[in-house]
Amino acid sequence: MNEFVTLVLDAATDPTNASSESQRIRERLELAGLLAGAAAHRASRPSRAAVTRATRRAATGVQLSDLVSEGR
Repeated sequence: MNEFVTLVLDAATDPTNASSESQRIRERLELAGLLAGAAAHRASRPSRAAVTRATRRAATGVQLSDLVSEGR
């Protein structure tokens, strides 16, 4: 009985038993407590007006290329 329980627990927790590389990575992250759960609620898309406002704000100020060339 003990061997059976060990096999079942190994199958459930050992990343090497996963069927694909991505599944192994997910299991390792979950075992380490680093796997984020699925979002319960997805945010809705921003309105066109909000995107336009954000685009305008992003187009102002110091350009990143200027900061890089100045060494900041």
